[in-house]
Amino acid sequence: MFSKPARVSPAMGVALVALALAVSGSPLAQGAGTRLGRIISGRSIKPASLPGNRLTKASVAGDRIRLNTLTGKQIKESTLTTVPSATNAERAKSAATSTNAQRATNADNALALGGTAAAGFQTYAARSIPSGLTVTGAFGISSSVTTLTTPTNDIREVVQLPGLASGDLSDETVNFATTPAAVDPDLSCTGSAAAPTAPPGKVCLYLTQTQGATTTVDGEAIPLLLGSRAGFVVHAADADSAAGVFGTWAYTAA
Repeated sequence: MFSKPARVSPAMGVALVALALAVSGSPLAQGAGTRLGRIISGRSIKPASLPGNRLTKASVAGDRIRLNTLTGKQIKESTLTTVPSATNAERAKSAATSTNAQRATNADNALALGGTAAAGFQTYAARSIPSGLTVTGAFGISSSVTTLTTPTNDIREVVQLPGLASGDLSDETVNFATTPAAVDPDLSCTGSAAAPTAPPGKVCLYLTQTQGATTTVDGEAIPLLLGSRAGFVVHAADADSAAGVFGTWAYTAA
């Protein structure tokens, strides 16, 4: 018996003809190769049938790869350099961090103006001056009575502290530094009018000028408010002429 001859597909037939022509080396073979390339297209190749080692190295250009089809599985990430946009993003992040740091610094400066914490900037309120903090100020008052046969001037000025004193103030804790005009000199007041200081719990007054030649000065607690913590009184008196007193003061909270 004779077996049925196998049928040859059209593509196989074309390939055999092209092979025969190529072996013959005739010009016809070149034309046959061209026509063969037109007949065998991508559709004639089965998917995943060509191994990678059958492709010439660097023969596939990037524009032949479909967009957004490559993932990290196909790319050796260690070979990648910094992406420009990533660099810009990093710079933006760094700039944002720097800006936030500057804002934080500004916030710290707002809480510590001139090196002093916000709590150190007191106004008259129901808060005590922080312990150990020295506050300073100035005072000045004068009077001249000329209508009396014997002019007698006795004047007082109330000085308000920028916060409550840490303890009660009295006539004994509000004094002038040693000076001929002071009737209450306090040896513990060792500052000066230019740089007033005070021991804890005391108000020290520093004289710069008196108006009358025989004016005497002293410090007092606020009248009728014995033990007052809100401020103190500067007193000047002169039985012979105009009275006046000017100077600076300091108070340190205990």
